[in-house]
Amino acid sequence: MKKTIFLTLSLFLVVAILAFKKISKDTLATSSHNELPIVAITQIVEHPALDAERNGIIESLKDAGFQDEKNIKIIYKNAQGNISTSAQIAQSLVAEKPKVLIAISTPSAQSSLKECQEQNIPLVFAAVSDPIEAKLVSTFQERKEAAVGVSDSVPISKRLRFIKDLVPQLKKLGIIYNPGEANSSNIVKLMKLEAKSHGIEIIEATANKTSEVDGAMRSLVGKVDALYIPDDNTAASSIATIIKIAEQSKIPVFSCDTSLMNSGLVATYGYSHFTLGKLAGEMVVKILNGTLANQIPIPENIPAELIINPNAAKRVNLELSKDLPNDAKFYKE
Repeated sequence: MKKTIFLTLSLFLVVAILAFKKISKDTLATSSHNELPIVAITQIVEHPALDAERNGIIESLKDAGFQDEKNIKIIYKNAQGNISTSAQIAQSLVAEKPKVLIAISTPSAQSSLKECQEQNIPLVFAAVSDPIEAKLVSTFQERKEAAVGVSDSVPISKRLRFIKDLVPQLKKLGIIYNPGEANSSNIVKLMKLEAKSHGIEIIEATANKTSEVDGAMRSLVGKVDALYIPDDNTAASSIATIIKIAEQSKIPVFSCDTSLMNSGLVATYGYSHFTLGKLAGEMVVKILNGTLANQIPIPENIPAELIINPNAAKRVNLELSKDLPNDAKFYKE
């Protein structure tokens, strides 16, 4: 009887020890996983340009050996175009105490700036047209703010020049934008000033949300010679609606967002958003490796490219000049 009890107790002890070892191992693994440095990403809405910049950022991280769930933990949240949601996302991401927070778009960066500053978390922004006007940084070189990023803004004079070159008879240029986006409002203000010297009238149509883009576009029909889409997330998210109405009305549509070419734009003059994302990603890598955000310069004078879609031009009865720039690229549908 005593022998049986002894064997039973011994067996129980062995099982308990093995179970304890397994629990300890699992706990250690969980603890190790939780201690991975967090890279937080907030994005205002999903559309090709912003998605391309996010993909470029992640590509740069991979190139530098940083992979999700391996040696970093990436947390990604999307505000689906809602600025109030963007502010809530910024609060929730900062609460995770990330090593760096990446904000894709001006609204996302503005929502995140104060939260990051209060918790001393470096901010890297992408898809921001004018980081100084948006009050994200004070200068492009060494700064006091723990923020850095990439600007996707093309000089205003060059925006108008490329449209005028393709539509020589241009007198009235329509612009669709969301007045709630600081970058868009600033670009429209600057374009109106620049347009005066070219004898061009800017006609605005505003949309505070994507559901209003259809009405905004229809309000321009019969009033404009061409349409320009600025660096605006609301308009870009509804580009299919804009192009459909524009082609029905024979209005050529232009932008500086190269990621929208497959939507039916006649031409763009701008940057590869994937390339801009890779530049922002390289900044994230530097921060993860110990460089202070305010010591990383913001790149300037990034080369832009002119891309023309001859088929889109034909659909709106726009005859392209035979004297196009030598460096122009042609988009094939």
